[in-house]
Amino acid sequence: MPSKPSTRIAEPLLGGPVGIHLAAAGTRFRSGQAYVLAAVLGLTTLLALALQGPCLNSGYAQPSASARMCAGPLSTAFAGEVNPEVLGRSHGGAAALTPLEGRLVDLLHLVTDDVSLFMAVVLLLNTAGIAAIGAGLLILGRERAWLVAVFASPLILFTLGSTLDPVALALGVWAMVLFSGSPPIRPRSWLAGVLLGIATFINPLALLVLLALTVAGPHPARGLRPRSPRMMLASATVTSALLLAIDMTAIDRIVHWYSDAIDGGSFASILLMAELGDVSLWAPLWIIASGGVILAVAVCLYMVRATGLDPAVSACLLIGGCLLLAPGLMPWDSLWLLPFAVLAIRRWWVLIVWTLAEAVFAIGIQLGDVSGFEPSKGLDPAFVAVFALLRLLALVLVVIMAGENLYRRRIRGMPVSAASPRRGQEH
Repeated sequence: MPSKPSTRIAEPLLGGPVGIHLAAAGTRFRSGQAYVLAAVLGLTTLLALALQGPCLNSGYAQPSASARMCAGPLSTAFAGEVNPEVLGRSHGGAAALTPLEGRLVDLLHLVTDDVSLFMAVVLLLNTAGIAAIGAGLLILGRERAWLVAVFASPLILFTLGSTLDPVALALGVWAMVLFSGSPPIRPRSWLAGVLLGIATFINPLALLVLLALTVAGPHPARGLRPRSPRMMLASATVTSALLLAIDMTAIDRIVHWYSDAIDGGSFASILLMAELGDVSLWAPLWIIASGGVILAVAVCLYMVRATGLDPAVSACLLIGGCLLLAPGLMPWDSLWLLPFAVLAIRRWWVLIVWTLAEAVFAIGIQLGDVSGFEPSKGLDPAFVAVFALLRLLALVLVVIMAGENLYRRRIRGMPVSAASPRRGQEH
């Protein structure tokens, strides 16, 4: 008698989970896969450092640094500069940094005025953050070979020297690991809340990871145990309150961000490139629209929670929906979507399309900034707008595919057990 019923074997042909008929990967295979993925991650990080290598020789301080992929918010703010006057780009500068990034700039200004030395410290911090992301993902998705889409992503190449988002994302990934309690890590909800509270002061997108864990925790997908989010929410609140009391510039930065919200990569920036309206007109509308999408996605997740929610899928939908209508969508923002999208989407071609769109935009936005210094050598805003639009369409595809994962679980319910009905009910 076969160990699995025929309907279970044929489930992939009937719309069930792909690969259900395959055997589970052994410990040896998973260990070998982890070593291979770690090597790919190390190679990608090494290439990212090599890309920033020529910039360390006073390349960050030169006006046309964007042409060599050197320019970024941290290096620009540390040098006391702002972004070039280009359609669809924010002014940037020190006032536009997040609280912890601003404190890092102020702290290192007490030690040195050399932007190259400052960026060397940033590269060390971000390299440690990328390594932590890789370790966390190997725990969350130990049997998913398509994690190579994260470890070989060009987003690592183009964001390693831009902001502290790799560090914040590492905190978010490990918060998910600690909250879910994936073996061999024991669950520690309070520590997950502390990590997310700190990450919020580097990028507010960490709040969406907190929301995803709050919604999915009590009603997890199969294979995860229910977790109460109360301790996590309490520790995140206390951590945020302490950081807010220590750094009183957070409110001023929020006000500044609201007045200078529109940046490259968004629908709002495309409208500005077409010279339709101005920042005061579009910024409030897109901020409200982005908040409305977050609320709508959260309500939908709450309504389908009975069939089980995967925290990675929930985070992918919340972050993807927010970025879709956010007034600014630079490469370091889409870096937040990368690990959760790979955990939620199992179609290679979707990940490849999205990765290529991100790579083209990351190069295009830097070349577009060059036109602010040398109009004859920079990329025309029309081409930058086209690249941004293609990237947004790829983001729509990612959100749809992540939503399909949730929809398939909603109409199928919990996957049936391979055991007999009687034994399955007893279990």
